[in-house]
Amino acid sequence: MLKRKIGSMMLAAALAVSSLAGCGAMPSTGGAQGEQADSAAEGSMAAGNTAEENHPETGMTAGDAAGEKITLRVVDWSDGSANQREAFHKKYMEEHPDITIEYTMLTVDQFKNTIVTMIKSGEGPDIFPIPVGLTLNTAVEEGWYQPINPYVTEDFAERFDPLSFAEGVTHIGGDWYTITEVMPTIQCLFFYNKDVLQDAGVTEIPSTYSEFREACRKVTENGNGNVYGLIDGGKQMNRMDVMARSLAAAAGGKIAATTKVLVDQGEAPYNSEEMKQALGLIRGLVEDGSIHPDTINISAPEARELFAQGQAAFLCQGMWCIAQWDANYPDLNYGVMAVPVPDGVTDTYVQAGELSPWIGIYKQSKHPAEAAEYLMALYSEEYGYQSSCVEDGTFVSVIPSINEKYMTNEVMKQYYTVAEETSKVVPTIAKRDVKANDFYAEVKDVQPSLGAIVQGIISQSITDYDAALKKLAEDSTAEWKRACEAVGMDYGMLEFPNWNTKEDYTDEDYGELE
Repeated sequence: MLKRKIGSMMLAAALAVSSLAGCGAMPSTGGAQGEQADSAAEGSMAAGNTAEENHPETGMTAGDAAGEKITLRVVDWSDGSANQREAFHKKYMEEHPDITIEYTMLTVDQFKNTIVTMIKSGEGPDIFPIPVGLTLNTAVEEGWYQPINPYVTEDFAERFDPLSFAEGVTHIGGDWYTITEVMPTIQCLFFYNKDVLQDAGVTEIPSTYSEFREACRKVTENGNGNVYGLIDGGKQMNRMDVMARSLAAAAGGKIAATTKVLVDQGEAPYNSEEMKQALGLIRGLVEDGSIHPDTINISAPEARELFAQGQAAFLCQGMWCIAQWDANYPDLNYGVMAVPVPDGVTDTYVQAGELSPWIGIYKQSKHPAEAAEYLMALYSEEYGYQSSCVEDGTFVSVIPSINEKYMTNEVMKQYYTVAEETSKVVPTIAKRDVKANDFYAEVKDVQPSLGAIVQGIISQSITDYDAALKKLAEDSTAEWKRACEAVGMDYGMLEFPNWNTKEDYTDEDYGELE
């Protein structure tokens, strides 16, 4: 009999480490039948279970109702693993001829508006992730998700790294609602095109702001309007936010990861000298003409393509790029470097990723048991999705045994090594006050946001970024105070006076503030 299985692993997983706010994808669909797949054990997980276990409400298994063919609708933004997902769907449907997977992939920005519209109409997909910035508690309260406990096998949770579970992220009390996509890895390292740099006479990989700006200038001058120093998905505010936050952190500033909140000396830290330095670097690149002119109008996947085509020397994105380039640009000669730091600055950090919720089953899904089978297969070794993503360098899996066996890609190893060496765990209010989830549900976005300000700098619609940052800091401080008061949380919980940015923030540090 299937049982609810959480165990003590969830309680051990409160350590704040996070996932990538993925880069997003171009709209596409999948679901075509593929070549004959090898026989797989995980996909026939129903084979060892009774009908009652597969459908507690009806006792029916997939397709039992007069040979009914079921369509599972899946929507997400996992463009970095598009090829692996397509192969997975082909194999899954070969193993489950009574199930058709209708898969839609959107960008992060597209997804948020699309999923809200779908759910309001009562037509949510069977399986979908939480939009970036929305808390699990809010999604559950709004009736988005149902627990997956009743539908997964007892040993399913045991496959996961215990640190991939956390209260308010994957679980609420004894109920398991979402599975995080990947083990948290920073998504802000800089890829560099070795051939482009060599052609421009850049022989040393830059590590400081001035070195980076000079390298970009040389590349742009040498490119004669065809090659530029930096490119990125400027149309996506989340990518601009990530770049600004990582540069400010590398400068030594106290600033939370994307979608999170921390204060420094009682104020939102957007007006700090470190943030001004970060945006000053971006402004300098704009003044030099070193940012690719298409940047402001393209998405992260489009920027990734132009980088691979040799149109820019640098790109600030995450590990998901690696598999795409290996598949589509096998001759691309590139490497990974740390986030640049201001001249004279040493021993700094970038925000280690925090664990974040990802995918779950729609509360109104008519096929929750089949949806759970899909999720179990997606996280299995037998179906090859996890193993191929790790092997190709797409991500670090939440299944430790798969990482140990399949992490062989050299660029992925380089990315992972640089990330481990340069990132630090930052404090999070969710570990300090149980009202943090209520706070995040209450707090409203302040505009123009940090990402929007960076967009304005690149498009040159914002010339006085100092004034824009000052207003953002003032408005954010006021909004965070209002949200704290609304949920009954002490505003002081947002400040961590014992935070040393050169060290990981530990459980002992939290204990000092009790």
